[in-house]
Amino acid sequence: CETVQDDENTMSILVASDVHLGYIEKNGERGKDSFVALEEIFTIAKERNVDFVLLGGDLFHENKPSRKTLHTAMELFQKYCLGDRPCSVKVVSDQAVNFGHTSSSITCVNYENPNVNISLPVFSIHGNHDDPSGAGELSAIDLLSVTGLLNHFGKQTKLDVISLSPVLLQKGTTKLALYGLEKGSMRDERLHRLFLNHLVTMLRPKESLDDWFNVFVLHQNRSKHGATNYIPEQFLDDFFDLIIWGHEHECLINPQWNPIKRFFVMQPGSPVATSLCEGESKQKKVAVVKIRGREMKTDIIPLKTVRQLYVENITLADGVHPPAGSSPEAIEALSQAYCEEVVERLLLRAQSQKSGHPRQPRKPLIRLRVDYSGFDIFNAYRFGAKFADRVSNPENIVHFLKKSVKKIRDDLDVKDMDDLIGAEVVENVKMEDLVQEYLNSKDEKEQMQVLSARGVSQAVSEFVTKQEKDAIKELCCHQIKKTKNYLQEQTFNLDQNEIKEQIKSYQTERLKESSTKESQELKEILERTK
Repeated sequence: CETVQDDENTMSILVASDVHLGYIEKNGERGKDSFVALEEIFTIAKERNVDFVLLGGDLFHENKPSRKTLHTAMELFQKYCLGDRPCSVKVVSDQAVNFGHTSSSITCVNYENPNVNISLPVFSIHGNHDDPSGAGELSAIDLLSVTGLLNHFGKQTKLDVISLSPVLLQKGTTKLALYGLEKGSMRDERLHRLFLNHLVTMLRPKESLDDWFNVFVLHQNRSKHGATNYIPEQFLDDFFDLIIWGHEHECLINPQWNPIKRFFVMQPGSPVATSLCEGESKQKKVAVVKIRGREMKTDIIPLKTVRQLYVENITLADGVHPPAGSSPEAIEALSQAYCEEVVERLLLRAQSQKSGHPRQPRKPLIRLRVDYSGFDIFNAYRFGAKFADRVSNPENIVHFLKKSVKKIRDDLDVKDMDDLIGAEVVENVKMEDLVQEYLNSKDEKEQMQVLSARGVSQAVSEFVTKQEKDAIKELCCHQIKKTKNYLQEQTFNLDQNEIKEQIKSYQTERLKESSTKESQELKEILERTK
């Protein structure tokens, strides 16, 4: 709405998401990209004199960020968020409920804490990358919260029913109800089911219900990856005015109107490319949302320090026409020359589209998705080495793929999975799903009998994604003990063959148990271990 003017009744909010601090921090070329992006976001917030910054999750890339990442993050928050500028937005809800989930010592928003001078407040939910884990269910976001550098809201501790209590903010006559829902350890399928069963409740202000501008920040799948592993917009309450959708990295930050639910949806995307796909190649932006009463105005601001990314789909058959009788070596040379031409063209485009900001990285990211149907692949590493001084990802510039082939029975021929799907799809596959699929694909005689595929897959995921070193050991010990107890409860003596049959029978019983029960069991095991 163009009528929104800056005055004492206008609330100004900078919106961003998925900063992924610490992403590939050990990479000498790209390791600082996420921190440079956050610094630009804070700089814009200062220049625009916003009331606060609102983040949509995944502030950190790792569940347990390194000391270097935490140290650099704290430096940036101290540099830009501490100061004497007064904060004119009041919190009028129960602040212990809003922020006290991190620590009983947190009883108010950080800028009302007499021991901390905050000039730029930051409100954030967590995401699936920086979700709480371990003893106390704490995350890196909670560490920033307890130090007074950030306000962590929307944290959920229950998995069977969700009740969201908003942070109620007021500036002059403008009232904002801020709701948050985090992905964390909750799978999309579970949340999908909770919405379907009406087990997600949004608490509303008791007074002046129609005076509140309602904003919902969530970190979940928006794109449909399956029947239930995403959250459809029609699941959300129609009293909301604005939905801020984190987790999805494609920048679709211009508010999109949902005519059925009658709210706007804003998808900030990520300022850092964590996968080389087309969605990440769109220009990275943030937004300043100005709210006055029940009206909203949005200023979209392109980021100037982000590393450029260009993705191009090419088909060798369209650009490579070797003469009849050409040797395989000659055809390979022609294929490489064609790909080199495309990379050179993309580098010229990158140079012409530089922002001019001194901190924008010199080397762009380049990804060629090459359909090599009818040709042999060439050495991608040797190809990339030619551009090592001009491209920031020389080791994986080229990604080879083929058009999928269907069998007579209409089953996909998936002998070469890397040909069938792009690398960006592989990056979104969950570790536990891969492990469970592999274990379940074994012949019956090779399948595990004492351990369950579900339990092992979840334990492997805990080990890989959260560095829980004892997860696999404790899971195995627990399930072996359960099987022993089951056998000892039998009232008759068993010989070796009968023991095997009883173990198989017990395995069948366990398969009938819900995955939810086993997930909760694994969680309890890990908590007891800690």
